[in-house]
Amino acid sequence: MKISAIRLFVEDIGEARSFYEQRLGLTPITVDTSVLLFEAGPTLIIELADDEARSEGMVGRFAGISFATADIEALHARLEAAGCVIVGPPERQPWGGILMHVEDPSGNVVSFV
Repeated sequence: MKISAIRLFVEDIGEARSFYEQRLGLTPITVDTSVLLFEAGPTLIIELADDEARSEGMVGRFAGISFATADIEALHARLEAAGCVIVGPPERQPWGGILMHVEDPSGNVVSFV
């Protein structure tokens, strides 16, 4: 088995598209008024939250996904300059990698390694 998709819920599809496509540079596969699909290794599905997703706490949470980047310091500087909320600046981990955590416009925390 392998992971085929990751799904995140957001409050505003337009803001999410701007964040994931323009700020992170992900390539859209599908753009719709209620769902976005991005090529990100496994497919990243960004879905407009409904009342059920909100009541289950599916918006504004730690996503548990990490995007690989060749230059985390440059990405940090670019995202910070763009006004993104950095909740965990680049920090070397005991296992040797460097992690950074950023909020998307709906408060979902995504990581970079």
